[in-house]
Amino acid sequence: METSSTEPIRPNPDKLLRAISADAGACACDNEQRGRLKIFFGYAAGVGKTYAMLEAAHVAKDHGRDVVVGYIEPHTRPDTLALLDGLEQLPVREMPYKGISLREFDVDAALARKPGLILVDELAHTNAPGSRHAKRYRDVEELLHAGIDVFTTVNVQHLESLNDKVSATTEVVVQERIPDRIFDYASSVELVDLDPDDLLERLEGGKIYGAERAETALANFFSKKNLAYLRELALRRTADRLNRNLERGLGRAAGDAGDDVLVHVSPSAGNATVIRAAARLAAAYRGTLTALVMEPVDDQKLSEEDARALHANVELAEELGAHVVTVYGGDLALQIAQYALSGTISKIVIGSSENQRKRALPNLFPRESVGSRLAKLSCTADVVVIADRHEARPTSGPRLATRFKPTRTDFAAAFLALLGATVLGLAFHEAGLAGSTILAVYLVAVLLGSLKADSFFYSIVASPLAVILFNYFFQTPRFTLTAYGLNYPFTFAFLFVTSAVVSSLTIRTRREAQMNARKAYRTEVLLETEHRLQEANDVDSILSTTAEQVIKLLRTTVVIYQVSPSGRLLDPSLFSSGNPDEDVTMTSLVSDDERAVAAWVAGNNKRAGTGTGTLMNARCLYLPIRGKDTVVGVAGIVLADEDLDAFEKNLLLVMLDECGQAVERERSAEDAHRIRLQAEQESLRANLLRSISHDLRTPLTSISGDASILLSSADALTDDKKRAIYTDIYEDALWLVNLVENLLVVTRLDNGTMALKTEPELVEDVIREAFHHLNRKAALHELRVQVDDPLLMAQMDGRLIMQVIINLVNNAVTYTPEGSRITVSARRAGRGQRPGTAGLVAVSVADDGPGIAPADRTEIFTMFYKGKNVGSDARRGMGLGLALCKSIVEIHGGTIAVDALPESKRTSPDRPGTVITFTLPAVEYEANHAEAEQRATAATEGRPAADAARPPETTRTPNDEGGGA
Repeated sequence: METSSTEPIRPNPDKLLRAISADAGACACDNEQRGRLKIFFGYAAGVGKTYAMLEAAHVAKDHGRDVVVGYIEPHTRPDTLALLDGLEQLPVREMPYKGISLREFDVDAALARKPGLILVDELAHTNAPGSRHAKRYRDVEELLHAGIDVFTTVNVQHLESLNDKVSATTEVVVQERIPDRIFDYASSVELVDLDPDDLLERLEGGKIYGAERAETALANFFSKKNLAYLRELALRRTADRLNRNLERGLGRAAGDAGDDVLVHVSPSAGNATVIRAAARLAAAYRGTLTALVMEPVDDQKLSEEDARALHANVELAEELGAHVVTVYGGDLALQIAQYALSGTISKIVIGSSENQRKRALPNLFPRESVGSRLAKLSCTADVVVIADRHEARPTSGPRLATRFKPTRTDFAAAFLALLGATVLGLAFHEAGLAGSTILAVYLVAVLLGSLKADSFFYSIVASPLAVILFNYFFQTPRFTLTAYGLNYPFTFAFLFVTSAVVSSLTIRTRREAQMNARKAYRTEVLLETEHRLQEANDVDSILSTTAEQVIKLLRTTVVIYQVSPSGRLLDPSLFSSGNPDEDVTMTSLVSDDERAVAAWVAGNNKRAGTGTGTLMNARCLYLPIRGKDTVVGVAGIVLADEDLDAFEKNLLLVMLDECGQAVERERSAEDAHRIRLQAEQESLRANLLRSISHDLRTPLTSISGDASILLSSADALTDDKKRAIYTDIYEDALWLVNLVENLLVVTRLDNGTMALKTEPELVEDVIREAFHHLNRKAALHELRVQVDDPLLMAQMDGRLIMQVIINLVNNAVTYTPEGSRITVSARRAGRGQRPGTAGLVAVSVADDGPGIAPADRTEIFTMFYKGKNVGSDARRGMGLGLALCKSIVEIHGGTIAVDALPESKRTSPDRPGTVITFTLPAVEYEANHAEAEQRATAATEGRPAADAARPPETTRTPNDEGGGA
């Protein structure tokens, strides 16, 4: 069946079911981390919100919920108070204020108790000074963040976006308000409704207020007209929330991008009304809200009153979900239009006070209104002018005064420019040049002076003085202020207007250049931050780089706290700006109170401290450094009396976000490296198991076979045959012992549990001790020990270095033919490069065997690498010995290398031999002690003392004692 394109598209039932299921699943997942908020919503006091909330609490308790009453507004309503029976109540917090005690909700007690459900009345309440949060809804947000479900109450007039509508109808301005996002994103909203006639009857019967207060309420707020309007507003707002939630659950249709709204934020008293209207417009059109702040190019600060008003309006825009941007310029309409054209803005909202016609001079030259100019400049956007119903405060007055505030530089520039022009003009006059030339001299002089002037006061002073001086010195009659001729008034007017306009434009252009340079500098800081964060190689350097860039941006001291992956706040790092004007002490910035604020920010992922509504008494503004899902750090910014402007705040947040992403990337890289190491360790274990399972078969089979022969045929064997079998069993068992020793050391190195126990050791003693644990086949080789100094000492773990020497000598025995010469030597490799350092000891194991091919020398220290010799012992090796030697030497701080035997020491041209050398840290010994040892040795052996330093060369043969293992 064909469907007309004009018919509304019906939702697909399957898609609707999937959306509802997905939304329920998302809520379930969200509930595991965040509590659920239920709002009992009414239109006036006395409709029964608290009563309905307490009834719902009893139902929840009957279903097994852990219910606690956190705070209930004290009422004189017995029906409501009766419902408190049977419910656990937290004690309130007494806050002293101006000689009285105020009862406040104790958020710390609620967090410590951590019930499943807590009741907190009056969501829009303003907390007493000294509380953690300025507003109670922030207390509730902290409870939700801790995973606690909350029941609360609020009236429609307390919603921020509806405040102007309520005040316009009821003529009552409600001061306690909550952001609309709290209401819109609540898990559940229950509308508590009551007919206005019934409510008035209850009020007159004293069931809501006392007699005197009830009479006042009836005469003011509680009129039937007001109550009917508020009831209608509550019903509409509840229905609107349901529609938004339905659209949010189903998802926005393709191509339905909504209309984005741009609102201008100014210090105007009525600007709050404009911002709320723009927020309602953005919500109605399902678009985003952008708040634009224009900074003047004259670089003059707002008055204190205007600065506070602008800051409050910016905070209001942020509370209503606006994205705040800052532009620089002097033409409001042009700046708004250019920003709107560069984005996707469909609606531009301004206030009626801002749309008033401006005049360049009083009662002269009326200019086009802002709205009219916007309608012409922004052809793609609709311009909406909101009647703000407030008398516009003269915000331009103080700023205008500061523009023309004189400075010493203005006076000096005007004096020097006019003096130079007058002197030069007199010279030109004496030379007979025309008056037009002198007129040009004055124009150029005023222009040059404007390049150094600070304010437009220079133009006011220099322009008329230039006319007066030109008339006095160069117009007939000279040296008087009178002039004759019809052309003189036109000449003077031309000089005055031209000099004033040119100097004013020059000053404005210079200030615009300064403003652009400052903006470019801030942008350059942001780009430099991104580049430097990419170069940082660990978390500490990332955080320190961010702190340095924040100091460059704001020129203020910064405190950085790192948050560990487990959520623990680490010790702070303090980065001073070096600004002598900062009235802070370094110890005050890292006090216990400041750390507590930083810990709160890390735990709640929200800003706090000075300039916020949470923990306002802190010395710094604390901002979370966020990764993708967690807080990785906290930045404390020392703020002066003035707050950050919107542009600086946006740049700061971007820098902190980049820092958080960089920290998260670095931690991810560390995790990936750790996982890779674990995979390598698992691979190593697997290779070890494979090697063990394969290489243990041969010796175990040999041992079991020899043992079986001895058990079954011992009587039939000769003594020589038995000795040969015993020898085979012993050698196989010794091979297994060495294998197990190597495996134990490899395992300890792999697990990182190898603890070095280094101490000074005599190198020769370690070498000789190692010779007692060699393979028995070492007796078939010629073993030598050569030590230059018998008192040569090295810092080592003797047990491990002895294992190195055993492995190296056994390796030489395995890969060289019988009768080969194997020499273990030790010498001092050189003194330390710095005075007082002992240098190194080099230990070498050399053999005159067939040697190692140059291509294989880089591989022999690789684990599981086996030489290419074909001997049976070589084939039975696992390739662990030399790799283990390399690991042991390196953890001692030494190196190991392999080379061929020098030609002078080779026993045959076809046997290049092998030399493996490793180094250890040397240990100095006392010279006097060494000389005494030499004399004692010489006296014992009957040798001259001079010869005592030359130790005899020790040669081991197959018949030496200890030649076997």
